[in-house]
Amino acid sequence: MAVAVSVGFIVDSQDPIDNRMVVADEAERLAIPWFNRYEGLLIYQRDTNVIHVVINPGDETTEATFATVTTSDVALFPHTGSAIITGSLSVIGPTTITAPTASTAPGSLDHLFLVRTTDSEESKFVINLEGVTVLGEFDQTPTPVAGGMFFSSSGEFYLGS
Repeated sequence: MAVAVSVGFIVDSQDPIDNRMVVADEAERLAIPWFNRYEGLLIYQRDTNVIHVVINPGDETTEATFATVTTSDVALFPHTGSAIITGSLSVIGPTTITAPTASTAPGSLDHLFLVRTTDSEESKFVINLEGVTVLGEFDQTPTPVAGGMFFSSSGEFYLGS
């Protein structure tokens, strides 16, 4: 049962105002009874230093669904190494792409940025390690697009108007 608070109040304690807000570990988080969980409940888990939010509180016969609240010190994918991203990637703000050098990737890469069609190993747009843009060859003329550009296998450049 909710209690209406008509004026502001100050919590004069370092303890959580709700015993569901801080748990020691995953077992304690999952042990929160279904009738005490609600959509949007935020729970801090001490052993992992991670905040979880209840997406679906479940009921007496189903488990709750939690999502991890990510912060600047929690990585969604590796900051180094490789990552496979399915779907879209949006980068907001300035972005720096650093090319590997011979000492960091001996013989493994010859490009900084690469675009391929999903059904082909042919590169259609490459920025090589020297920063040179390289257009892949098209055997057939693609559908014209205003402002488009392509390089044919006959060695000719085409620009859309």
